[in-house]
Amino acid sequence: MDLLAQDGAAPGTPLRQDALAERLGVSRTPIRGALAVLAAAGTVEARGRALVLRDLQAPVPTAPGEDPVAALMVRIARDRVAGRIAESVSEADLQRHTDAARGDLSRALRRLEELGIVTRNRGHGWRFTPGLATPEERASAYRFRIVVEPAALLEPGYALPDGFAAEMRAGHRIFLEEPWHNARAIEFFELNAAFHHGIVAASGNRFFLQATEQHNRLRRLMNYDWHLGEARVHQNAREHLAILDALEAGDALAASDALARHLRDAAALGDELARLRGAA
Repeated sequence: MDLLAQDGAAPGTPLRQDALAERLGVSRTPIRGALAVLAAAGTVEARGRALVLRDLQAPVPTAPGEDPVAALMVRIARDRVAGRIAESVSEADLQRHTDAARGDLSRALRRLEELGIVTRNRGHGWRFTPGLATPEERASAYRFRIVVEPAALLEPGYALPDGFAAEMRAGHRIFLEEPWHNARAIEFFELNAAFHHGIVAASGNRFFLQATEQHNRLRRLMNYDWHLGEARVHQNAREHLAILDALEAGDALAASDALARHLRDAAALGDELARLRGAA
């Protein structure tokens, strides 16, 4: 943004990744990331497949710090799935296990309760919902998504927000062009979740959106350990981009069909991985 101001750029100025990368002495990857952040903040906008400056005076967004309560929720859910936390546990035992501040732990447990992950015992302590992250639970979740998400794309008045498609394309291209390694699992999951949240939110139907938001929170707790490899990451990215192509072309039915196939394929792959883990 400082560079554009120095150049006297005005609203409507095209933003070329190659030129910006050369001026700033970096590769195109951080340029794409920066433009995606600015697009999400409304500072730049998409016009066709190009990005242009929208408002030079808009504040530059800053990355939020990690939410300690959300991080604690992920840790508790992972440790429960791994068997490091018992099905029924006292809050004092959880505090000793996590070494978390009492206030953060209380807030994390309340959020987990809202998600149906834990319930309060009649006496004291908490009990985890049976079946957390089991193959049966995962299969049920995909059946739910296959019904809800494609239907959202067929809602009357469906419209993607300005900048969303450009932001998603930039984010997905990074994973298509750079080597995959498992340390990027959380980054990839967050992009995946943002994509599915965004295309459902564009329906304008709050009931679809509320269901998807709750499901994304559950997925975040159980699916951060993405170990499907580069081929599946690339396939996922290409399928997302194909859905965006159909939406931007105004073909909601084709986009809905593509999304349903994408979810069915993901469900089938998950079933196969679960079978292989069981055999091992």
